[in-house]
Amino acid sequence: RGGCLQLSKTPYHFAAMVNSPSYIVGWFNFVVAVMALAVGCIFVFDTLTDATLHWDCEFLESDCNVGWRSVFTLVPDFFIALWTPVVLGLIAVSLHVTSVRQWTPKNNLVLSFFLIFLAVFGTLGYTGMLGVITGVLAAIAGLATAIVHFAGHKELAILNL
Repeated sequence: RGGCLQLSKTPYHFAAMVNSPSYIVGWFNFVVAVMALAVGCIFVFDTLTDATLHWDCEFLESDCNVGWRSVFTLVPDFFIALWTPVVLGLIAVSLHVTSVRQWTPKNNLVLSFFLIFLAVFGTLGYTGMLGVITGVLAAIAGLATAIVHFAGHKELAILNL
């Protein structure tokens, strides 16, 4: 199993690492991950601004805070639609940050499938053109990561920040 990219202390190893396709694609993947997290955070923030809590309700009025209830809900359809881009963005960023990494893909092919999944389900349908641009870049990152895999590079195209 290939390892993650490690920052080296010697100039020779650093120069070899910078010229590695896995390193270059890893930085591209990191930028896409940060963009995906931004898409999710903006989407949630925009949705949360629609949630208003009214204090002028009748004591037993059932629909007084329906706007608040529609945002802060555990109904699976709404909950998943609201939090999917944030969760996928957090997973994508955490791949590159060793202190918070919970999952490491087995190889670059698995990582490429995750990036395409991120594009389709975590960015394209959210936050307008920023989501579309991020989704296209995530799909390109997935393709580049698959190319790195099939070119025989064993290092994962993720960073250890």
